Amino acid sequence: MIPAYLKINRERNLFRSLILPFCSIILLSLLFPSCVKTEDQTTLKVGLVAGTGGFDDRGFNQMALFGLMSAGSMVPIPWEARVSGTVATIDSNIHYFVKNDFDLIITLCYDAAQATMDAATANPSKLFLMVDYSFISVPGNMICAVFSVDQASFPCGFLAAYWAFHKDTLDPVVCYVGGPKIPEIDQFTVSYAKGVEYFNTKYHKSVRVTGVNASSFSDTLQGAQLADSLILQGAEVVFACAGKTGNGALYKAKERGRAAIGVDVDQYYSIPQVGSCLLTSCMKSIDRVIQSEIINTFNGQFRGGNTFKWTLAMQGVGMAGYHDFKIAIPDSIKQAVTDIKTGIINGLIQTGWPK
Repeated sequence: MIPAYLKINRERNLFRSLILPFCSIILLSLLFPSCVKTEDQTTLKVGLVAGTGGFDDRGFNQMALFGLMSAGSMVPIPWEARVSGTVATIDSNIHYFVKNDFDLIITLCYDAAQATMDAATANPSKLFLMVDYSFISVPGNMICAVFSVDQASFPCGFLAAYWAFHKDTLDPVVCYVGGPKIPEIDQFTVSYAKGVEYFNTKYHKSVRVTGVNASSFSDTLQGAQLADSLILQGAEVVFACAGKTGNGALYKAKERGRAAIGVDVDQYYSIPQVGSCLLTSCMKSIDRVIQSEIINTFNGQFRGGNTFKWTLAMQGVGMAGYHDFKIAIPDSIKQAVTDIKTGIINGLIQTGWPK
């Protein structure tokens, strides 16, 4: 039975039609070390190495897998996706794909960075796609794709500040539960705080920002505990940007009757159990990046040696809809958010990143 608080609409049904195919893949990933699809009529063999959160993280890894599956439905490629329980497993999974003659190896985020660079340097005949991380110098057999998430987290911070003030005019507080303190997480949190600052300046308010960094991306219990501590200190809105760890923070926000902001995908759909507490989500088009680069490579258009930045203007990042808060958020704030996005795209509003 579907909980009464969930709105069933065409958009949600569409999302479910996209996510449901994950079910069998995720089940296989729990039972076996990899998920496999094979086709013999092509020369491009693609391997995807998950981050430590696993393909059931309702976020980054899951959407990366969806991007691979989408590409596989469009062009005839054999592909395999391997789960990574630890950073060491990421390295061994990369070596697995090298050893088994995969042509394009896709890796994700900071934890895979050094192992990916080492493998690319040692195996110049192999192609690599590094998603959500880049290097000062990118070798010719590698593409790096990064996201301008600050352009989405800044307006998320503005929205969070409004909601906190709406709930507590005397001492409004917003918070974040971030992943390990690395630049890719700072990009979320710094710009989120700048969005709050923008709200304070615009409306002459004094919303405070507090936050903590988790020790991993895969500990939902730690995420819940960190969020609970921040809520007890007065936080009205929890921004969870910590992978599966952040999912625990979302559940705690829902339990405590606080609002929250999801990350990477529209978590109103990916974790419907917390949908009623989500103001929005700060999204990356992870699936689009992986799908497009696989198809480019399949068509002989591998663009090695480059870093490609996916921006708000390109719809590479963005904010999810307001969903259950659509009526509660006034039109003036919605318009302000729209104006902020336009200002960011036009270069008139600075997100605070890079610092």
